[in-house]
Amino acid sequence: MLMLYLTNAWKLKFTDAAAIVNVFAGVSAVGHLVMQFLVDAYLGHFWMLFLSTIALSLGFGFLSVSASPIFSSGSVFCNAIESGCIGEGQRLLFYTALAVISIGIFGHSISLGAFTEDQIEENAKRDDPAMLIGFVIGNVGNFIFPLLAAVAIPQINPWFVRFVIPAGCEVVAMLVFLSGFCSYKKEKPEGSPLTTIFRVFVASGFKISCRNPNNPAQLYEQPELDPDLKPHTSGFRCLDRAAMILPSEPLEQQRKNRWTLCRVTEVEETKSVMHTVPLFTTSIISGVVFSLGNTFFLEQANHMDTKIGSWNLPLPLLLLFSEAARLGSRELCLRASKRHGMTKSPHGIPVSIILSIFCCLIAGHVEARRLRVTKTRGFLSETAVPMSVLWLLPQYILLGSITGIYENSFALHLEETVPEQMSRLSARCSKNDGETDRYARGNDQ
Repeated sequence: MLMLYLTNAWKLKFTDAAAIVNVFAGVSAVGHLVMQFLVDAYLGHFWMLFLSTIALSLGFGFLSVSASPIFSSGSVFCNAIESGCIGEGQRLLFYTALAVISIGIFGHSISLGAFTEDQIEENAKRDDPAMLIGFVIGNVGNFIFPLLAAVAIPQINPWFVRFVIPAGCEVVAMLVFLSGFCSYKKEKPEGSPLTTIFRVFVASGFKISCRNPNNPAQLYEQPELDPDLKPHTSGFRCLDRAAMILPSEPLEQQRKNRWTLCRVTEVEETKSVMHTVPLFTTSIISGVVFSLGNTFFLEQANHMDTKIGSWNLPLPLLLLFSEAARLGSRELCLRASKRHGMTKSPHGIPVSIILSIFCCLIAGHVEARRLRVTKTRGFLSETAVPMSVLWLLPQYILLGSITGIYENSFALHLEETVPEQMSRLSARCSKNDGETDRYARGNDQ
């Protein structure tokens, strides 16, 4: 849990620690698009998983070393929990570790699901029950191991050891992954939909001095390449220039340069992505609320009573409650949408925004109850009131439900309105922040 490490070990202020965590998530979201392009155009899912597994092993290794007292600013035996004990070498390793871990997060969030589906499909064709059983055991382990880690690792006091454990697990995972190198189905990259979008914008910019074509006959198309042609639409007419055939040059000469002449179908696919831009603006509101679970909510829990009888509740369990609520809400929304035929309308997005308001109100009410404000001689002072950490369960469950509803609604809407390749790319963009936060929280546990 990165937030607690920064506030407890580094003794940073809440605002500074939250800024580091949120910048880490934000950079991960932007870098995700770049890595998605590399996967689709050059690497493929297997090599991306290979590189990301190595990156996660190195990243958590650097993180472990950065938490070691050997690199502290004081003596060799400096206590890493004490304030002022973080040296420059540790800071450099820490930020390097975050950058490398980000690369690993990109690869896993992009390629793990798709690569696993390819292997299951391939082994189903071969009727190989051993491999299928292995995938089932792996899915069960994805639930059991985070649960065990959430309970056991917080009981360990040195942060160095807390980071060494996931580093070791990543090394073991890399070795297990490489053990099946020869048996994996490795599909070659087929090209990125981002390339199509870039080509349309470059081609339309190349012909910016030309008037927008009024006659669809002036636009270029190749029916022999794609039986499912997209009909021409009147929206974003400035992009129609990308498919406009210039009368001053022979058509065969223009067809050779794909960066100056695009097909109508490619232009229409780009338009469909552009139509989702207003929908993407809703992710700004949702992203702010999602970040609270990784920053403010954890700080609330860190200052509350975690004892339930004689048992000390590990804080990562709260995150698992949130994750369970996310998965449950996604499944319920998926079934409700299909049952009532609402797949084309993003009904869940306004619902998630309204629930976000209630989530913030609940969190604010709990914090106001925890910090009792009193007025003495004209001065306001805050007094911490002992409260059980279970008071935070409603807001964590609500936060997970909001995430699941938003992701499900956005993905269903894109599947119906955007071409398949484009919808996968757009859906990943909408879920980047949530995936990064969940992955970082799970590994920090």
